[in-house]
Amino acid sequence: MLSQRDCETGQQVVAEDKVGVEVSFDDGPYIYINKHLFSPPLIRVSRLLESIRRLVLSGIYMGKSSKKDFISGLPQSIIEIILTKLPIRDAVRTSILAKKWRYQWATMTQLVFDSECMSLSDDTQVAQKELANFIARFLLLHEGPIHKFNLSTCQLIRFDDLDQWLLFLSRKDIKRLVLKMFRCPLHCFYSIPSCIFSCQKLIKLKLLRFEVKPPSGFQGFPCLKYLSLNICEVTVEVIENLISNCPLLEEFDLDTMSAYALTVHASKLKHLTLYGSFKDVYLEHTPLLVTALISFSQDWEGNVLSKVPATYDCLESISLKGLNFQEMNQVLFVHQLLLQSPNLQELEIDARAVGLVHHKAGDLDFWKRECPADFTFKHLKEVMMSDVSNKYDVKFLEFVLERSPVLGEMLIFPDEGYNNEDNNEKMNMADKVLHCVRASPEVDVIICD
Repeated sequence: MLSQRDCETGQQVVAEDKVGVEVSFDDGPYIYINKHLFSPPLIRVSRLLESIRRLVLSGIYMGKSSKKDFISGLPQSIIEIILTKLPIRDAVRTSILAKKWRYQWATMTQLVFDSECMSLSDDTQVAQKELANFIARFLLLHEGPIHKFNLSTCQLIRFDDLDQWLLFLSRKDIKRLVLKMFRCPLHCFYSIPSCIFSCQKLIKLKLLRFEVKPPSGFQGFPCLKYLSLNICEVTVEVIENLISNCPLLEEFDLDTMSAYALTVHASKLKHLTLYGSFKDVYLEHTPLLVTALISFSQDWEGNVLSKVPATYDCLESISLKGLNFQEMNQVLFVHQLLLQSPNLQELEIDARAVGLVHHKAGDLDFWKRECPADFTFKHLKEVMMSDVSNKYDVKFLEFVLERSPVLGEMLIFPDEGYNNEDNNEKMNMADKVLHCVRASPEVDVIICD
């Protein structure tokens, strides 16, 4: 720990040497600087944040043994970190600490309005007005840019209020915009105003329960790297145009109830998550894909053999939800995807439990017959498959074990219905998997109840 004199010159120490900052209440409060606690590029602020919170709520600001104002001497960058880590209600309360802190909150560049941002009334209608008034007043008094705005609420927000806030944000160099509306008026979707599509500096856009309809002439977001559309009203044409017109897009999440036949064209895309009722997914141009999660909730259509047109050298993790190993269009897609992913390391599958044999079901020898004899999962280390319920699922597991020379672990979760049937069926399934040929001598096969 440094001396009190060192604490008084803490601003220079932090600015020049970039060391960690902490607050102690042992004989203070004082600001202490300790070079051994800093590890670039992280700043050690956990104790500082809790101490500032206590200062705000208790009204304490000056040290007991000294009248020196240590906290106001902190660099502006540290003050910004303190404020952004606090709920907004506490950030605003810092205005009582000292004259210098009176309007520090009004220049915050990262704003989060959620369930913790303020104490709301138990009366729903009163709470809605309180939240809307608080946000409106906060934005009215705000000065300077706003780089991050997160609104996540279960309260109903008036359409006019939301439009005004978003118009304000569109003029504030917004870079990260998260809008999650868990409730909508009259079961309608909120609509994204056209002003948001003019935010050319957007890096992240995450929407829940919104209607997305870009204005005519929209040319995309040139800086966008993350896009998430969750339960939004949006056409497949708009989705495809958004993806293809965001040249830096690295992560795309889509959760929809619409039956889409989706084409994904994104040359920089690294992480893809698709939940919903997809009829088809065409990975047209995604050469840098690292992780892929794809949901299968209905029968697929179209020429599936053309849906994986390239080799994915970067693809390391695949997660497949609701896959029916009897539905040949789905199986053909997965077959092509696995063959074209030479560096795959993790494979997770939630199989779809099927009672009757599917009308498009192939034969049980599909995987051995259709895969080249010399094909192996050269880098596959972890496999997990849940809801295993039939011999088609088991045949795939046997195939993976036979073709995975470095596999370390395979976790198998039988379908609950499987567990409730004759125990002999479950034992037969376990016996087949446990005693099949294994390419990896080190693999642990674990069948979980």
